[in-house]
Amino acid sequence: MTKLIRLSAAAIVLVGMGIVVHSSVPALGQPCATAPPTDNTGIALGSGYTSLDQSEMQQVVEDIRSSGAHWIRFDFDWSYIESTQGTFDWSGTDRLVDTATDSGLEVLGLITYTPEWARDPSVAESDSHTRPADPNTFATFAGLAAERYADSVSSWEIWNEPNLRAFYNPVPDVTSYAELLTAASTSIRESQPNATIVSGGLSPATDNGTDISPTTFLTDLYEAGAGPQFDVVGMHPYSFPALPSDSLTQSWNSFYRMRLMRDTMIENGDTTKSIWATEFGSPTGDGPDAVTEAVQAEILQDGLNEARALGFIAKVFVYSLQDRGSDTSDREQNFGLLDVNSDPKPAMDVLVAANKTGGCI
Repeated sequence: MTKLIRLSAAAIVLVGMGIVVHSSVPALGQPCATAPPTDNTGIALGSGYTSLDQSEMQQVVEDIRSSGAHWIRFDFDWSYIESTQGTFDWSGTDRLVDTATDSGLEVLGLITYTPEWARDPSVAESDSHTRPADPNTFATFAGLAAERYADSVSSWEIWNEPNLRAFYNPVPDVTSYAELLTAASTSIRESQPNATIVSGGLSPATDNGTDISPTTFLTDLYEAGAGPQFDVVGMHPYSFPALPSDSLTQSWNSFYRMRLMRDTMIENGDTTKSIWATEFGSPTGDGPDAVTEAVQAEILQDGLNEARALGFIAKVFVYSLQDRGSDTSDREQNFGLLDVNSDPKPAMDVLVAANKTGGCI
């Protein structure tokens, strides 16, 4: 069986056929003909960062600034902030917002997850990823967040990966999500009329009867009439182990398939709206889905170049800043640009170079 094995940063070998195909990725440092905006990269942190102590939080922000990225994305976790109905703990979120914005970073606030008291009671095995029983209750929280951070956060992503059962329990439902998005965006705009609303970043998936593919989800979201409720389409275009630009994997490569999502946007009259890749990266280690550190860097380089070449991907948030643990067999612990000891992987050098050149890398 023909197998794809990646060699250097620009070669793919088709084993068994003796063919070497070189990619068109420019050499590191080669500038694009047209430079992109200087604020087109960010870091998606994931959960847990609002509970760090101040010195740890400051180090996180300094590491992001050192990468040259201008944006930070993190959870405004309703299930934590209002774990008891009517009682709010904004302290950790306040500190991270202040630490980030004081350093000059822009914040993309991810409003997501449901406290136990607000979950759909019909879901037998519920957790914080269970959809809210009432979208208006979620919208109330979103409006409070927008009001509280009106002077510091103006970009809001509504939910995380709503096309997956794992993140929209008991099952993804476009109509339900459209109601959630509509209610939340309306509430946010009451205090921030000019807020940027990003639809929930969609995960790579197939239409398997449980999860919904990003292309289908976006098409159905427009059919549900939700187009006016968002300013930006959120996407998580993970492509590993393939390069984002690899047309041979276009049947499943979610980065490559953003072209189809763009077609859907144009068909619905949203020619001026962009896609934000609110999570993108690849895991290192020795797990079944892992890539080498060299390939992680290659995927990031190719993804940043592709985003700039395609033109409709306005921002790329790299997931994530640092490995979350030392178990190299666990994919979720190894997406970092920094390893668990805070040492940079080659992918960090790619991001730094991208932010310095303002063009292709």
